[in-house]
Amino acid sequence: MKSVSDKSRTASSGASQVRVIVGLDADRFDEATEAARRAGMVIEAEEREIGTVVGTVAKDALAALAAADGVEDVEPERVYQLPDPDAPVQ
Repeated sequence: MKSVSDKSRTASSGASQVRVIVGLDADRFDEATEAARRAGMVIEAEEREIGTVVGTVAKDALAALAAADGVEDVEPERVYQLPDPDAPVQ
């Protein structure tokens, strides 16, 4: 998966966006993917083999996404930043 340095984005409407990884019902992947879209998720990548999709959703639509039919889990993407190799040990 591609890492993003900014945890949130701003859509043209001004709503704050969150990048999420969503676990779906693998037996109903296509229907669950469509339900996630209807809940406001913009899907950037589908991982059918492991039953997940990655994309963005408005912060105020997170509850609707979590409640969408076939959605099993919604996790905000985590970003890790390693210290500079020349930085002193902390």
